[in-house]
Amino acid sequence: MVEPCGQRELMDQLEKQYPGFKNQMDVDYLKCVNSTFPVTPRKKIIRDTIYYYDTVYTIPVVFHVLYNNAAENINDSLLINQLEVLNRDFRRLNFDTSNTRSFFKSRAGDARIQFQLAKVDPQGNVTTGIIRKATTTTSWGGGGGINNNMKSSSTKGNDPWDPKKYMNIWICDLSSNGNDGLLGFAYPPNGHPSWNANSWVSDPNQGVVLHYKITGRNNPLSNTASLNTSRMGRVAVHEVGHFLGLRHIWADDQGSFNRCSLDDFIDDTPLQGVGSNFNCDQNLNSCIEAKNDLPDMVENYMDYSSHACQNMFTKRQIITMRNAIKHFRKDLPIQVQIIEKARIFDTVVYDQVLVYTVAKDNRLNIEVKNEDIVNNISYEVYNMLGQKIEENHPIISNFTQISTTRYPSATYIVILRNLDGRVVRSQKVVVN
Repeated sequence: MVEPCGQRELMDQLEKQYPGFKNQMDVDYLKCVNSTFPVTPRKKIIRDTIYYYDTVYTIPVVFHVLYNNAAENINDSLLINQLEVLNRDFRRLNFDTSNTRSFFKSRAGDARIQFQLAKVDPQGNVTTGIIRKATTTTSWGGGGGINNNMKSSSTKGNDPWDPKKYMNIWICDLSSNGNDGLLGFAYPPNGHPSWNANSWVSDPNQGVVLHYKITGRNNPLSNTASLNTSRMGRVAVHEVGHFLGLRHIWADDQGSFNRCSLDDFIDDTPLQGVGSNFNCDQNLNSCIEAKNDLPDMVENYMDYSSHACQNMFTKRQIITMRNAIKHFRKDLPIQVQIIEKARIFDTVVYDQVLVYTVAKDNRLNIEVKNEDIVNNISYEVYNMLGQKIEENHPIISNFTQISTTRYPSATYIVILRNLDGRVVRSQKVVVN
């Protein structure tokens, strides 16, 4: 008989040389077969690089400054400053990101959306992206509610540039009877699923409207008690959020019998029943949730908190805005900037996701596939009471080890999530 492998003969030889060898080997082998964790020697780590591409949308902006007096004809510096605020806040380059509370930090992100003054007008001529027009209208905020008169020359305003190719921002006096109540407004994209059809408006009325006193950061005209909390240029950030499909974080149901029954359709914002009262009340918790209850996210740009308090969009809000650009405002970006990025990862082929503990090493091990690393997968750990033990931690290699020495002996739930918040794996583990 031909035997292509000499393993049996080798084992017999070793048994003669070392009596009891085969029996001990069987014991060790059974330990490996019956173990709940993979055999570690197979993890030969080879550092390698994967390249992927990140899309940054650049949106052209045209400012329509409508003025009845010199004060309303605000300086170019405030318009440029306003654009800088938009770019910093949407790219999470704002100076106050450190003010995001620890339990919300992992939810905040860079929207990868930026803004620039239009360089070419609809006729193909070079432009500064700023239009100034004198008008006989003393205020655009009266008449019992919001109107769109500033968006049409026929009603003494100024016609928009093609709203499918430019983001029009009208700067005008929105006061009513001398009161600075309305600071800005914008409509969501036509057809956006987060809004009902009554919220949609025709293309000529698409765009953003800002009160001239709060345009730009530290506008000297924001010098009253009512405007003091709104002088950091973030009214524009809030309104552009609406323009890109976001709702108020509390979903505008504060007048309903059960104001916590309606959500903003964003999974990573806590359930909230009312908007903040233009302050920074970090103790506000308007809806108590049965599981993983968190206070109201007053840091969010889509709340009514003070500008000094606001500092973030969530990752799910970002996905919503980027989807609005791709599906509802797809002609808007004149420049889609592709940034090539590199990420180092372990080039071991992992064909499944595994979550398991190794009691003797006091370790929790997580194995993921290569594509999960690129997709920014993260993990969080809960006890059986639903309390979060570990915040969202990014996973940057195929094989991650977490010390369990500080975990009391108990059963835990490990949840792995994608960038968009979807659960990749939910695994129950026991720590002894």
